[in-house]
Amino acid sequence: MRGLEFGIHCPVWCIRFQLQDQGCNQGEVSKEAAQDAKPWGRKNEKCREGPPRLTCSLPDICLPFSTEILRQEPFTGGDDYQADFDPKAYLRHYKFGEDTFGEDYLNFSLKHYCKTFTSGVVTGDTLIDIGSGPAIHQLLSACESFKEIIASDYTYRNHQELEKWLKNEPGAFDWTPVVKYVCELEGNRYRDWKKQIVLKCDVHKSNPMDPVILPPADCLVSSLCLEGACKDLTTYRIALKNISSLLKPGGHLVLSGVLGCSFYMVGPKRFSSLVLGEEFLREALSDTGFIIQEFEVLIRDDNTDDSCDFSGKFFILARKEEAI
Repeated sequence: MRGLEFGIHCPVWCIRFQLQDQGCNQGEVSKEAAQDAKPWGRKNEKCREGPPRLTCSLPDICLPFSTEILRQEPFTGGDDYQADFDPKAYLRHYKFGEDTFGEDYLNFSLKHYCKTFTSGVVTGDTLIDIGSGPAIHQLLSACESFKEIIASDYTYRNHQELEKWLKNEPGAFDWTPVVKYVCELEGNRYRDWKKQIVLKCDVHKSNPMDPVILPPADCLVSSLCLEGACKDLTTYRIALKNISSLLKPGGHLVLSGVLGCSFYMVGPKRFSSLVLGEEFLREALSDTGFIIQEFEVLIRDDNTDDSCDFSGKFFILARKEEAI
C-alpha cells in the first residue's frame, strides 16, 4: 500500500522497516521519510529485536516496532524562540570543566575550526555567521582570516547577548576559558577578537538578511542552526539554498551540528531539532551546488547528558561551485 501516513514516532536509528504481510501488500518507508520522523526512545536507544507489532486502524497492516506511541508535539518555531529562548541558560552548556554537551561539542568543533581557518585556504574579505545564537566560539579562529565578520541571529535576546560581549558590558558571558583554549590550539597567534557586527537573520527568507542586502561573502559559517530552524527535510533544503545565495561562487561553507537529534533543552524549555543523517546532508549540499571537501563525524559514546538526544556530531567544509 502506498501514500499512508501513520501518527506515530519511529526510531530514527532504524532507517528502513517494512509493513508486515498479513494478507496485504508489503511496502517500505523511505529512508528520507524515516529521517524526517522523530525518535521515540531515549538517546542512542537502538531498535529492539522482535518487538511486539502494533496493529494500526487500517485492516491487515502491522508495524514491526515499539508499541510506545508519543503525542506529536508541534515543532518549535521563530515565535517560540523569541518568547522562550534564554541565552544565559543556553550558554551554561558552554562552560569548560563541567562536562556538558556544549563542552563536548566545543572540543570537537574548535579543533576543526582551527584547522580550517589556519590552513590559509579559507580566507577573504567577508565571513557571515548564520544563526550565531548567543555564542562566538565558532568565529574565534576566523578572526585573522577575514577583514569583516558578520554575526546574525533571529532573536533579539541573542543580539543583546552578543552585543554585551562585544562591548565588554557587565553581565556578558565569560568566554575567557574558550579563548585561551583556542589560543593554545593556534600557538597564541595575534587576532582582533571583536571586529564583528550583528544583524537580524531569517533562514526561511530568500534573502536571509532582509531588508539588508549584502555583497556576496567569501565564507559562510553555521553551527547548530538549520536543524533548529527547519521542521522537515524539504524546509532544510530550501533554507540551505537561501543561505547559499549569500555566498560567492567559489566561496566556502563551514557547517557543523548534530546528527540524530530530535530535541535539546534550554533551561526548562524543550526545543525541537530536525533529525539529520549523513547521507541526507551529502545529498542536500550536492543538490544545492556544493562540493564537499571535508566531512567529519564523531559518534556519541556517552549517555550521561540528557539535555539533548543527539547520536553524533558533524563538521563539514564545502565549496560553492563556480558559476558557469
